[in-house]
Amino acid sequence: MPRRKTTRGLPKNISCPQCGKRFCTATNVLQHMNQPTSSCYGASLAEEVGLLASANFLEGAVHRETSRPREDAEVSGTHWYYNDEDTDMGPPTADVSVRPDYDVDPTPAVNAYESQREQLSGSRRFIETYEGCAEMFPGGETFMDQFRNDRYAEKRRENIYFPWASRQEWEFASWLLRSRLSMAAIDNLLSLEIIKSVPLSFRSAKELRSRAETLPPGPLWLCETLTTEYPTKEPPLLFYRNPIECLQALLSHPHFESHISFVPRRVWTCAAKICRIYDEWLSGDRAWSMQEALPPGATLLGVVLSSDKTNISVMSGNRMAHPLLISLANIDKHIHSKTSLHAYLLLALLPIAKFAHKNTRVHSLLQDRLVHQALNIVLSPLKTAASVGIMMSDPSGNLPNTLAAIHTACSQSSPTDYMNFLKAIKPLRLNGVVEPFWKLWPLSDPSDFITPEVLHHFHRMFWDHDVKWCIAATGAVELDFRFSIIQTLVGYRAFNEGISKLKQVTGRDHHAIQRYIIAAVAGSVPRKFLMAIRALLDFRYLAQAPSFTMRSIDRVASALQEFHNHKEAIVSQGVRADWKIPKLELLQSVVPSIRQSGAVMQWSADITEHAHVEEIKVPARASNNQNYNSQIVRHLDRLDKCFRFDLATSLEHRVNKEGGDEDSSDLDVDEEHEPDAEKIHPSDYSSPTRRLLNYFSISSSLLLGARPSARKPYCTFATATTAFHLATKPSLRLTVDEAATTYQLPALEGAIATFFANGDTCFQGREHAMNKLYIWHKVRVQQLSYHDRNLLPPQTLRAIPPASANPYGRYDPVIVGVHPQSDWPRSGLAGHSVSQLRIIFRLSRSDLFLAYVQHFNIATNVSPATGMHLLKRAVGGNGQRVGEVIPLTRIRSPAHLVPNFRRVAHSHLTSLSSYELSNDFWLNKYFSKEFYYALSLT
Repeated sequence: MPRRKTTRGLPKNISCPQCGKRFCTATNVLQHMNQPTSSCYGASLAEEVGLLASANFLEGAVHRETSRPREDAEVSGTHWYYNDEDTDMGPPTADVSVRPDYDVDPTPAVNAYESQREQLSGSRRFIETYEGCAEMFPGGETFMDQFRNDRYAEKRRENIYFPWASRQEWEFASWLLRSRLSMAAIDNLLSLEIIKSVPLSFRSAKELRSRAETLPPGPLWLCETLTTEYPTKEPPLLFYRNPIECLQALLSHPHFESHISFVPRRVWTCAAKICRIYDEWLSGDRAWSMQEALPPGATLLGVVLSSDKTNISVMSGNRMAHPLLISLANIDKHIHSKTSLHAYLLLALLPIAKFAHKNTRVHSLLQDRLVHQALNIVLSPLKTAASVGIMMSDPSGNLPNTLAAIHTACSQSSPTDYMNFLKAIKPLRLNGVVEPFWKLWPLSDPSDFITPEVLHHFHRMFWDHDVKWCIAATGAVELDFRFSIIQTLVGYRAFNEGISKLKQVTGRDHHAIQRYIIAAVAGSVPRKFLMAIRALLDFRYLAQAPSFTMRSIDRVASALQEFHNHKEAIVSQGVRADWKIPKLELLQSVVPSIRQSGAVMQWSADITEHAHVEEIKVPARASNNQNYNSQIVRHLDRLDKCFRFDLATSLEHRVNKEGGDEDSSDLDVDEEHEPDAEKIHPSDYSSPTRRLLNYFSISSSLLLGARPSARKPYCTFATATTAFHLATKPSLRLTVDEAATTYQLPALEGAIATFFANGDTCFQGREHAMNKLYIWHKVRVQQLSYHDRNLLPPQTLRAIPPASANPYGRYDPVIVGVHPQSDWPRSGLAGHSVSQLRIIFRLSRSDLFLAYVQHFNIATNVSPATGMHLLKRAVGGNGQRVGEVIPLTRIRSPAHLVPNFRRVAHSHLTSLSSYELSNDFWLNKYFSKEFYYALSLT
């Protein structure tokens, strides 16, 4: 009999405005109206946005303008629309049922990947778009229009690969032009007899490059000699491109077309507009307020600039470049984050001058002024465009704070009196620049456009301060030993020599150390000291989320406040004297930046730092080490022409191929079946990138019979939340007794018998089949990200028996669903257990993949010092570890454990024995951000 609902004594005085049903509280009414299965859901939403007459609204019939395929949808008469998918701002899609997880049957639903994305996409989104902006007008020129209107367009009507004779010749020429071969090496290659036998239209490197110069160009490079206020050893040269042309190149890029938005929006979790969601730049408050300052119909483009010096000489030479990169904040952040898609373009190479002044501090002042002088030249077209756009609606007349400080410094000392001016600017925290490049740029001020940056403000600060505090408090020898005996999962960095003596540490190393630092120092430092370090690490992990709600923003602020509440313990430990840390002060701006500009991860310098390699270092090393800047821009210009030509000819070839066999009478049909831009991945024509395997899709294709030759049982299968992949051939073929001896599992045979006795799986000849096991040492598992349900890279889980090289074996910990329908990662540890994977096997004559796991007992409460669960091995009355056989599909996720070292780690432990000889562990939630979110945000 179902349990009777109770109101706990509260009267039902509040009615639903749609159906009249009565509830106890207003919260219950909102929950009822926001239930997708409720009949009041559609009516309340339609009433909220004035769409009662639009019956097809909830069916996903949201109008999308064809000129902006990725544009936020706008419904006639309103600026609201409904979205049922976290990762797409398009109209809602129909629900696809999801088959529940399986107890013993590993067969997934056919549409497991698509349906589980929809089922687990989190809260629904209601989007309010800015009305009356981003007006579009016909008559613009597309990327392909530029190609077809080139000066050699007539010749390309007969041969689209002109000036090359054929597609094959272009592919060969493209390879030569993109390679790092010198002109002499290319000449030697072309002089080979086997190459001479090939009919090529060019026979030298010079002729090859001259033909490349005739290809359709991108933004053109300019050069200008700057006049300095103090003599330099060499005249400074500024190489730059027109920023308007660079932005136009990004806007017209055919592969970015469906990934660019122009309309500011406010995203809510429900129609009642109670809780905001912040993710992309256009979802922040700043984009909305900037749009309000623009005339009606104007389009807001967010310009992203990144600049940092980088070394270009190898080993010696001390040669540096100062690149300036440009991109669009309107491009989706998941495109921004992929370096292979080249969403950042090199805009300029800023000059690095050598001044004749004797004082090095004056050198820095003069160099800063020179940089701003160059930026003012490069960015003047953008400032002009911005000024014209808001000339009639500038609401304020106040000077920004920074300009006011500069005015104060200039009133105290002349800017040309360098030594006295340096004294005047020191208390004002200025760098000596009198004419900053953003001075006449409307809606621009450093306090607004400089956002927190993850690579330096988070990871570098962690290495410079947190790690040093932990080394001082724990001791370098002890902390190095603890790091050296921590076992890591496949693909994760191990620190076999510790961390105190690391040199040339990169941002990736900083991130790797964060994974283990809390569990490593636990027990060796005072409780409040550890709480301060842990709170600061929580702040960093929470602030790196791809999207935020009001609740998650509060978590970020609370974590930082918790650090400040306990930071005096760090001073008391004697590892820090004061808190004059600029990067720590910058952390106060993270929460406001999220509200103003969206998720901070989209502004990380990881992408631009990597772009320095492709845009600066590789071209520089292909030069003759003379006049680096001029050779870099020439090299990039040639590569850009090759890229644009390759992209244009590929698209043109695809169109011609699809339309070549069609009869002229079918032209109207062809217009309705144009190539889908979504199917053309941007990485197809950019630098090589590793494609992410999709085991969910492979599993579905196997079930649909797309691979009839695949051996059964299929070694790739999936549940609603996790996909699995095993090697076709097992690692071992053993009897049950042999497997029990090899893996040191005396209870294995009894556990298998118990599994089949308690389950509903049976097959003929089970007793005979138990005499032979097919065993795998590894299994690949794939999950979906916590926030946006995108595919994550597969991870390898190991269950390797003891051997001479490793007498203790290697058994990885996993999260196991207690029930087949357990909801990972949304429910966290609720309904899940932590176990150690001991063996992966399948019985002969059975299609069911199984695993033997040994369980851990989980402490009820999270430790307030470490923020982690403490685990102990589950041991039976006979002193043996408790284990059981489960279907492999009950595994939800890899986990990571770190032994509880207490005050001093046992000196006899090694990286091979530390896990098998330990009984209690920390469930290390910091080993990955996705694992952290699953355990911390539930």
